[in-house]
Amino acid sequence: MAAKGKEPQQHGKGKDDGVRIIYKKAKGHPGGHHGGAWKVAYADFVTAMMALFIVLWVLGASDKKFKAGIAHYFREPGVFSGSPGVIPDGGQAQLGAGIIQSPSLEVLHAQIKEGLTGLKGLAEFQDQMPIKITEDGLLIELIDREKRAFFEVNSASIKPVMRIILQAISKEIKGTPNKLVIAGHTDARGFHNDSFYSNWELSAARALNTRRDLEEFGLPSERFEQVVGYADRKLRVPSDPLASENRRISILIKRLEKTDEAIPEPIPTEKATSTKPVKK
Repeated sequence: MAAKGKEPQQHGKGKDDGVRIIYKKAKGHPGGHHGGAWKVAYADFVTAMMALFIVLWVLGASDKKFKAGIAHYFREPGVFSGSPGVIPDGGQAQLGAGIIQSPSLEVLHAQIKEGLTGLKGLAEFQDQMPIKITEDGLLIELIDREKRAFFEVNSASIKPVMRIILQAISKEIKGTPNKLVIAGHTDARGFHNDSFYSNWELSAARALNTRRDLEEFGLPSERFEQVVGYADRKLRVPSDPLASENRRISILIKRLEKTDEAIPEPIPTEKATSTKPVKK
């Protein structure tokens, strides 16, 4: 028995003598330190997306002439910085007006190309309307193909499909000061009828009818510098004088001369007052 007044001795370890668990708190991010690089990448992504949506909005809200001006700016940005006063103060409308006021051949090329491409129901004629810039100016050709001609057979009568094309061309160039040269061409096949006794008369008559239609669609007569018929003297396919591609109408939009860059509007003058004749 244990002695009186003494507590029994406990064998073993006490509850406070056990293994202590030590918690170590690590400072910093659990996945390691990444810095702010992700923020820069995300900001670049957001900026790029914003620029994309702005470009899409501008293209959707602008007309084709303004788009052509923008395209020309990115091809030749010096045209804006090199000539003061080209872009007046103002918004999109004034910018477009400043460009269209004296458009370059590149801008005209883009405008006419877009206008002809957008013609409904004339997809099969797209390869018959080549447009290119030459030393003399912007050349548009309307070329015959087998079973797809722009004039009636052995006639100078213009078909309806060509009138649609001429109307689209006149719409794009009626506000420009460039002079025009219209030329008619035929193949080398011999030709004779009661109206035209050779290809010379036929090619000239087709060029004249083309000019007449362009005037009807809004081009003033002063814009036409020359209308000529070349018959078969300037073949498009010299290796095959009888090829249908030799039959064509060419419309040359001439380069602007320095004196033609700005055409002043006529100054209105007062009507002359009537005077009594002087008796002699």
